[in-house]
Formats: sequence, C-alpha cells, structure tokens
Amino acid sequence: MHAELPIAAIRSAFLDALGRAPVVVSSPTGSGKSTEVPRWCGGRVLVVEPRRVACQRLAERVAELEATRLGDGVGYVVRDDRAIGDATRIVFATPGVVLRHRALLDDAGTVVLDEFHERSLDVDLLLALVVRGRADRGAAGPARRLVVMSATLEGERVARHVGGAHLAAEGRAFPVDVRYLAQGDALPDPKDLPARVRSALDAALGEPGDVLVFLPGKAEIEACRRAVDASSLAVVTLHGGLDLEGQRRAFEPADRRKVILATNVAETSLTIPGVGVVIDAGLARQTRYHDGRGSLVLAPIADDAAAQRAGRAGRTAAGVCLRMWSASARLAKTTLPEIHRESLVPLVLAAAAWGERPEALPLLDAPKAYALDAARADLQAWGAITAGGSLTDGGRALFALPLDAPLARLLVEAERQGCVDDAIDLVAALAVGRPMFAAGAAPDDPHDDLRLAGCDATALVRAVRVGRADVHRVSAFAVDEARRIRARLRKLRGLSASAPRDEAVDREALARAAIAADPRAVHVARSHGRDVAFSNGGTELELARESAVQNARDVEAIVVFEARAFGAGKAAKARSLVTCATAIPLAWIARARLGRDRLGAVRLESGRVLAKVEHVYAKRVVATRDEVPSGDVARDAIGALILRGTLFRDALATTRERLLLRALAAKLAERGHAAGIASPSPVPALDAWTAARVAELGVESGDDLALLSAADFVAPDIPYETRAVLEREFPLVVSVGDATYEAAYDLDRAQVLLTMVKGSRRDPPPLAYLPRFTGLRVCVDGPRGVAVLRERG
Repeated sequence: MHAELPIAAIRSAFLDALGRAPVVVSSPTGSGKSTEVPRWCGGRVLVVEPRRVACQRLAERVAELEATRLGDGVGYVVRDDRAIGDATRIVFATPGVVLRHRALLDDAGTVVLDEFHERSLDVDLLLALVVRGRADRGAAGPARRLVVMSATLEGERVARHVGGAHLAAEGRAFPVDVRYLAQGDALPDPKDLPARVRSALDAALGEPGDVLVFLPGKAEIEACRRAVDASSLAVVTLHGGLDLEGQRRAFEPADRRKVILATNVAETSLTIPGVGVVIDAGLARQTRYHDGRGSLVLAPIADDAAAQRAGRAGRTAAGVCLRMWSASARLAKTTLPEIHRESLVPLVLAAAAWGERPEALPLLDAPKAYALDAARADLQAWGAITAGGSLTDGGRALFALPLDAPLARLLVEAERQGCVDDAIDLVAALAVGRPMFAAGAAPDDPHDDLRLAGCDATALVRAVRVGRADVHRVSAFAVDEARRIRARLRKLRGLSASAPRDEAVDREALARAAIAADPRAVHVARSHGRDVAFSNGGTELELARESAVQNARDVEAIVVFEARAFGAGKAAKARSLVTCATAIPLAWIARARLGRDRLGAVRLESGRVLAKVEHVYAKRVVATRDEVPSGDVARDAIGALILRGTLFRDALATTRERLLLRALAAKLAERGHAAGIASPSPVPALDAWTAARVAELGVESGDDLALLSAADFVAPDIPYETRAVLEREFPLVVSVGDATYEAAYDLDRAQVLLTMVKGSRRDPPPLAYLPRFTGLRVCVDGPRGVAVLRERG
C-alpha cells in the first residue's frame, strides 16, 4: 500500500543522491513525503517540523508504519511534551526545541527540514547551521546528511544554496472547485467572522464530505465554535495548544458530519481523512513593526498559502473550496519569509547561543542590516549579548525561556526583585498576545473593579487570578490561555502548581523589575495642549483608550510593559499605543538613577562652589538637589563660573585674545600667508578650551577650587613675531580716534567685518585710517548699518 504513494517514484534517485550531497525534495501535499522520506534515511534521523501538531501526529503515524510503539523506534519532542528514548531512531521535533536542545542535532546522522516553505526564523537558522556544519567537517569525516522538503518550494534555488540535488515528485490530488463568497474586490476580512463562517457552512453542507475551516487563531476558533449549530454536526478543533488526545478527535471518524475548525497547522504535512470541503477565511496572524514596536495583526494570506489550503479538499476525491473573499481581490503572490518581516531579536539571540553571528552564516536570504542593528540594540539593552555579539549569562537565561525575549527578560529580573509570582501572572497575560478585556469594556466601568486602580499590570495580574467573563468583562479565551501559560511557567521555574489567588500586587516591585529589564520602558508625560503623550527620549507614545492608566490622576510618568503599533498599513498613519503600563512618580525615576545629572544654577559662596543639580530623564527634570557638585557637574560648574567672569576674569580675557589670534593664524596658514601658523588640530573656542582645561587639571569636586589659580587658565601665547605681524595687518581691535571697532575675520569668504563697540562716529572710517587687510573685503557695521569700504584689496 505504501509503494502506491506518489513519493515512492523518487525513492531510488533519492537514496542515490543522499549518499553524495544534500537533497531538496519538492512534491505536492499528499504525496507522502513527510511519512516516507524519514523512513528511507538510515541511522538516526531528526525531522524538523514547523508545528507542534504536525510533530506529534506524524510521529504517531510513522511509528504505526514502522510497527513500533510511539517513543521507542519513533518519537517526538515538542514544548512541554516528549515521547523519546535512547534507542529512538526517528525523532520529530519543532525548530525551537532543536535550537534549545543541541543534542538532538548533534546525535542526528540525517536532518530533514520539512515544510521548509514556511521559512520561520528558527528554520532558516537551522538550515544555515547544518550547511555551515557540513562545510566545517571537510575531510574530518562524513558530514551530516541534509534533506529539505516542501510542497511549495523554490527547489532549484534551495538546491543551489545547499550544494545539492533537487528531486521533484508528482502528487496525487483530485480537482477542487474554488468558489468565492464575497463580491467586488473584497479582501479577507475579520469583521463578523463567526456569522460569516456560519453562513459559509450553510453553503458547504450541500457538498459531500467533512468540512475543514481555516481560521487565524484559537480565539477565532472558539468564537466560531460557539456560533456553529452543533446539534447535527460534530464540531472539533485543531490547533497547536491541544494535547495528542485532543488532536486525535480531528482525525478520527465521527458519528455525524464533521466540521474541523483549524488554524494553519492543517495547511501542510497533515492529512485529515474525509475532508471534501474547505472554507478559507483567508487570514493569518502576522507581526507588524513600527519604530521597533511589534503588534500581532490579522492580515490576508498570500496566494501560495491559499493554494495549499484549497488542496486539502482534493486529497481523496473531488472537492470544493469556499473562499471568504472575492475573486478579483489581489493577494500577495508568496508569503514573505520571517527574516524580512519579523523582529530579528530571536534570530540574533539564537545565533549567539550557538556562538554565531547571523551575517556570518549561510542564510538563504540575507537579513537587512538595519533589522540586525535594531535587534542587537535591544539585546544589548537587556544585557543579553555583549557589544561583540557574544551571549551573556543573562542572554542564556532568556534563550532558555519559551517566551519572547522582552517578556523573558522581565521574568528574569522579577526573580531578583522578589515579585516572581506577580511577574509570572503578568507575563502569562501578555504572552497571550490578545486583549484580556472584552471589546468595548471601558477602563472606568464601575462593574469592572479590576481596572479601576489605574494600573494595567495590576489589572492583568488580577484578571489571571480571579477574572470571570460574567463579572469582570474579561475574554474567557484570553484568561484560560493565560492560565495555561502561567501553569507552564510556574512548572518551568520550579514553583508550586498552586498559584496565588487574590493577593495584593506589588506594583512598585513590578515597576523596578521592568526598569531593570529595560530602562527604556520608562516614559515621562508631555503635555500637548489637552493631549498627553509619553516619551523616553525617542518616539512619543500615547495611552490606548482601553488602558487603565486613563483612570489615574496627575500621571507624571509610566513604566510601559507593552506598546503596540496600530494603523501601520500603507494607507494609515502609524501610531504607537501603550496597552499595558503602570503610572509612577518622577521620584522613582531618580531613585533608579535613570538619566543624568546636569548643572542648574551655580554660585560661589565663601570660597566654595555650590550648585543646584538637576537630574534629567528624557529632557524632563525629575529631581533637584543643592550640593557641592562632583564629577562632570563640578567641572561644568567651575567652567561656568570662569566663563561668566566670576573666577579669574583677567586670565579669561587674556586667553580669549590668544585663542582668537591662534585661530586666525591657523586660517592664514591654510591660505599660505607668511604670518600663518599651522595648527595640528582645530583651535578650540573659549568654552571648549576652558572645559578641557578644567578636566586636564583633574577637578573632581567643587571643593577643588582652592587648588586652582588664575595662571592655570591662561592659554599659551603665539610667537612674538607672529603676534607683531597680526597686530599690524590683521588686528582684533582697530581704533580710529573717535571710535573703536572689533574685527571679525571670515577668511573662507575673504572678508573682515568691523563692528563699532565704542565711540560716537556715525560714518565709516576712511580706508586710509585702517590696516591694509591684504586680500580681504572690508565691511563696517556702524550706526547706519553695514557699509562695504572695499571689495578686495
């Protein structure tokens, strides 16, 4: 029976090619490649499947074909679950698990990357690591064998990249009648999805076979399950959150016509028997980024994904695909690989865990340089990697957690701050990636006591602990999902299964943990008329309308736990909205030592330097103090006293003149004038020279004033001969009896401007009364404005 599978046609060619080089296999869905090819490979085989459900189901099916018990000859390893032993020959695993458990890759003689067209960051990285490993082996011994497979794949391009052979097998598919349910040019749309799915089901029930409905996520599956009349139908669900027993219900026969509500886990790898109709909502969840802030959004799928989904209706007989968009709608041709649409933080972190830098790896598509820079900036801010890109101990802790890096970082810091119970509940709520509170539930609803405290973090923690959909206007799905994540995190951190119920939330400790995790989380309030925005010195954020912080009064600053980009499409102006934050006083920012000290008012009192020191964060003064300054502030204070003439006035006048003459001499030297003196570096302005001199003298405190003298602040003079020439031909001050002028030289424009600073003369002086100013245009600024006495001379 197995020889009848279409993939069997290339078995001989596959085995011959695999002995020499990597093999790329492209064949349509249903050809049998996912179950047969791993069995053809000798020795230990690691099969990397992008999805948890596919790993478990394929392992179960291959174990059946191999006549072995699941977990013996054939097994799987996925997050939170494994069936594997020392003698397991064929192991199915998800890419994230393989990257975190290096032994799975090290023990494998053959690596099979299945459904490679999905192009997740982890799969792209694994391909690069295996290709690099094969190249590094060289003559040291047999290289690990590599197989790359997909139904929709640029086979020749991938084969060239890995230096291998491309084999294509025919599929076995029946015709599928594709119909469109929307008019005009309507794209896939999440609006009224449950009602529209119910209507599509009514149309589908006139066709033979079970019905497979593609939906974008578990929340939509749950909403549609409630909307479907299950009295005459067997309604089952299929998504990555189900255990193996829960998944089986989608594949087993039912006593009634079956409707399977599934995420895109059913797109590839898995064959669900009996499906004759596919209903495709045409939607997928994707991350959109704006100014480094990501948000999961529902977006239309691409043509290649739509074709994959439609094909599920033609596996065993002719079928029907009902698409919930219009025939004239224009979808993208192909789904972009994650490396060109997602944050590269996971890629950079995982590569660092393997001692690599992404740009040094043979990735199929090169990451964008700006995206790598942004990812490294985040990871360095979190202390996860060094400036050179190496993984730190903190980074190793982040990589080990099954969370996005920012949430993992918050959890790690919460353990140091003693608020791990609160942080786990908060992180679990945020990890759901969906709103916890029902749409339309206002943050000041008197019937919703979770958000009245004015803190989103507290509201989310309490929602996870005590939230009820009928009391608190919470999403039942989101709360249940958060509680599952919480249980997983508590187990992972070695905590008891009995989570806190309604204990008080330590809001300040959570804020400290968030600040320690990423100091950029702190944003100060800025008023714009009646509107308030929040800034950390970069892009300003606004509070989302549903944020509980809207209930807080006189908010000075916030700690942001989550902000999302909204309206980041081509036609909409992108906005970054804070969806989870807690209000904090400015004093907490100063206490955390964020920002910097700067000099305010400075005075000299009884021979001591005293200053008002302002602590500034994001251009906002968050605290002030009067003290004898130290460090940079002390140097700034003494420099300010000198520049305003409170200290060493005569020395300052002498230095000002000498610096002006030296700068003039340097400019003349550039023009080849005999009076010029070449300068190895630009001559500093008076304020820069003074600051450098204060630092050079080793000032560390305002009390160091007693160690300074006027002689310390007199700049070296230029040579006597040069000074004499300059005073004669290019003086800084010109006196003509009844008026005194200061000369300002602009040698780039070949001009001198004389500005009267003393005297009663109303008309410009005659040229004969002035120095020669050889080669310069001579201008005079007097009571009657600027007059040009000579163009050039």
